[in-house]
Amino acid sequence: MDEWRGMLYPARLPAFRRLPPPPELEDRVRWFWIPEWNLGPGVVSRQEILPFPALNFVVQPEGVTLSGPATRRSHRDLSGSGWAFGVLLRPAAVPAFTSDPGALRDLEVGFPAPELHAAVVAAMSVGGEGEMNDDGAGDGGDDARHARAATAVVSWLEAHVPAPGPEAQLANSLEDLIRTDPSLTRVDEAAERLGVSA
Repeated sequence: MDEWRGMLYPARLPAFRRLPPPPELEDRVRWFWIPEWNLGPGVVSRQEILPFPALNFVVQPEGVTLSGPATRRSHRDLSGSGWAFGVLLRPAAVPAFTSDPGALRDLEVGFPAPELHAAVVAAMSVGGEGEMNDDGAGDGGDDARHARAATAVVSWLEAHVPAPGPEAQLANSLEDLIRTDPSLTRVDEAAERLGVSA
């Protein structure tokens, strides 16, 4: 079930993969996600996106973006061919990307990471040309391409997103508590459970 969280119609994507982060980044990354598509002329695949209170760091052929927490349902229309390599960030990682995540609510903004962009584009390319077959897959080496891209992203994150301190770890604990305990309905309840003030 977690595999398709946030996506209403994953079958409309020719290919979608979710990868766990390596153990050393589990305190900063929830998961990596990789959609790929290669649609025929005039074909549009509408992807419905559900609200999710987290930041996504995304590398695409066009550049690198940071998407803020979503508060409403939205959609994205896919056409032609393309891919993305996304990183669902944990709260502890957010300060490395923005000092005001609330200002990014329902927004996607460019993020300056040219070296990361070049490395991921090269990793996701097939035969160095970035071409895909008619089925939206690569030359049979999708696992290898995804692994190369993940390695580039992990290396960049380790260099740019410091290990979380106690306050950041507390933010992660709050997220874990809210995510796993549906009985919590108020902020003060969560704060009391963690032994902190609201």
